[in-house]
Formats: sequence, C-alpha cells, structure tokens
Amino acid sequence: MKRLFLFSLIMVMSFMTAACTSKPTVELVHVSAEIVTDKSLSGQTGIMDGNKVMKYVTPTVLSYKILVKNTSNQKIGDSKKPVRFKLAPSDDLISVVTETVGSNVLDFEKMNGGYTGDGEILSNGTAEYSLFYELGTDEDLGSYQQIPLLPSKEKMDELQNKKFDAVLILIVGEEEIAHFDLRTYANGLPPEIHQKVEKELGTEFVVPVLDHFQVKLAEMMYPPLVNNEVIGDRRVAVIVYTDQKGPLIELTHEEKEQLEKKQRRKFYYGEYEGKPLIRMEISNEKNSLFDAKVQQIEGVEVEEVESGNYGVYAFQVDRSSYFIVFQISDRFTDKDAVEFIRRLLTNHK
Repeated sequence: MKRLFLFSLIMVMSFMTAACTSKPTVELVHVSAEIVTDKSLSGQTGIMDGNKVMKYVTPTVLSYKILVKNTSNQKIGDSKKPVRFKLAPSDDLISVVTETVGSNVLDFEKMNGGYTGDGEILSNGTAEYSLFYELGTDEDLGSYQQIPLLPSKEKMDELQNKKFDAVLILIVGEEEIAHFDLRTYANGLPPEIHQKVEKELGTEFVVPVLDHFQVKLAEMMYPPLVNNEVIGDRRVAVIVYTDQKGPLIELTHEEKEQLEKKQRRKFYYGEYEGKPLIRMEISNEKNSLFDAKVQQIEGVEVEEVESGNYGVYAFQVDRSSYFIVFQISDRFTDKDAVEFIRRLLTNHK
C-alpha cells in the first residue's frame, strides 16, 4: 500500500509540475499591414536648418496592427517579465524594402519608427500590438532632403505585395512563446480553413486581404431539405467582413450543432462580433442579377445593381460564381468595391 501511495503521489506531482510549466497558448486573432501617411500614427519629423526647425514633415510609414488572444487558463507576462514582441521580416521583404527606400528600415534593433504593446495578457483576454517603420516622404525638399524621397509607384506596389512576408514573435522574459507566419493570413482566412471550405464547395475561390477590414465569419450553406429529401446540389460558401472584429461569439457544442442542423449550414471560422459590412457568397451554380449594369473588370463581365446604401455585384470565374454585397459609405465607396473585385480577379489568375 505504501508503494502504491508513493507511486500515486509521484504521478500527481508530475502532473502538477507539467501543468505549471506548460507553455501558454496564444492565438493570432487579426493582423493588418498598410502603407500610410498619417500624422496621428507616426507624428512628424522636423526638417532642420542649422539649429532651427524649418518645417515639419509627416513621413509615409509601413504600419502593422496585431491582435492576439491568450487561450490558456493562466495570465501571460507581468511587470518583471512583460510580454514583448518583434517582427522578423523574410529575406524577400528585406530585399524589397532595401531596394525601395535605400536601406533596411525593418531592422528591429535600430527601430526606425515606433511600437506599442501590452505587457500582460489575461487568461482568455486579448492584447494589441502595433508598430510602424518610416519609409520616406513624397515631398521634394531640395537641399534640405533629410528624409528619403519615396520611389516610384511601381516600387511601392512591390512593397505592398510583400508586406505580410514576416513572422511575428512573442517573447516573455527570454522565452519565445509563439511564432506566427503572417503570410498565412495574406489570403484573408487561415489557409487550413480556406482549404477545407474549398474542398466542401468543390471549387476554388479567393478571399482578398482588405486594409481596415477583417473576416468575421466563414461558413457553408447547403441545399434545403424538404420532406427529408435534399433539393438540388447548390452549395454556397459565405465570407463576411467587418471593420471592427470583436471576440468570438461563444456557442455551446449543442447550440452550434442545433443551429447548423436546423439551418443547413456549417461554421468554419467565427462567428466573431462585428457589424457585417461586406458579404461575399461563392456558389457552385451561376448567379445573375435582374436589370443590372455590366462592366468589364480584368476581362470579366461583372453585373452591378445599386440599392440604397448597398452595391451588389455578381460574376463568374471558372466554376466559381460570386455574389457580393458591399455597404457603401464615405469610408468605403463604389470605387473601393470595384478595387476589391479587381484584386480578387487578379489573384484568381
């Protein structure tokens, strides 16, 4: 009995030790990257003439905003060992930046820019991290050019296309607790989710990355069931964007199962809180709009109907049929909707 008790005690102590030393788990909820000229974000740089400030210039910056969630049951970080973070750019991104602005401004040790972040993340809580790197200015200051001039639009577009080529690293004390490859978020959805939905739909589709917007929901909708018989084979993948992605709307397993069964749908991502601003449906059957205008975008016929504050578009690419509803406002215009579709079609090729 003594041996059995001693063995049990050792097992319990081993379990407790493992639980105490287990690595905290962190989820990357959202990341955005954009090239902007915004005084409220970067401040201004004084252009000096000797000891006198001649004028102030707002630099153009590459800005990242990141939201992570602590999915463990313990707090991460404290005043003695705060959570720190760094961005490790790929060799390709460093090369593009160096060619674009003349030097590697992404060197995190020199930090030609600024960053902010939360030092601790509560259990099931979220933390925000942001950083920016100064790229230069489009103002020609002549002999006072103390900030590099930005290159051509073509060069800046190269940087725009490579901005997610980096790894986010979270650190507590001397330990790296999480690595996130930002390239996996360049399609708007985590790639494993995207692949599952494509397989279920039976056709490929594109979920564009959109500055200031995040995907809040990805789901599949299935053909209706009438008298226990499935009617047709129309399947629809639904992707919904918001500009303020909140926490996950929690459902119990039973609630989720009942909702999916009753409404003939299956959740793959989310749903997260946030006002739906763009709803994109991709179907395996062709959509068409009544009394629509038709325009050519990237060689594809796109139907368009305006309805109040909404723009509705439909088009076909290979076997994927798109139906997209945009909420139009001062922040997101008809031109932005067309640019969204253009980006989608470009990535389809």
